[in-house]
Amino acid sequence: MPSSLAGRNSGERVWNFPMDTDFDSELDTPIADILQCTLDNKGDHILAARFLNRFVPESVPWIHIDLSSSTRAGGLAHVPTDITGFGVRFATELILNHSPSLTNVS
Repeated sequence: MPSSLAGRNSGERVWNFPMDTDFDSELDTPIADILQCTLDNKGDHILAARFLNRFVPESVPWIHIDLSSSTRAGGLAHVPTDITGFGVRFATELILNHSPSLTNVS
């Protein structure tokens, strides 16, 4: 997968969450068409992707990058400061080196 390779190349640890439809029931609500997230935060990253998935046509390739580790006391991986900037190197690597539609951009 391009995201796994981009993670290795950028030095930022990433992994793919499951995108199975059985998560969708967690977004059901009697008050609105759909919940954006659950009140108890269970599976929040997965549910965020399932929420966004409802608004993207199946023919459009897309990715949800969760930047929840942008700050972390004591740093994260190769960044020793509390503000890690997590996701910037990964997104840059993914866009510039793993996006077929951008391979001829100069």
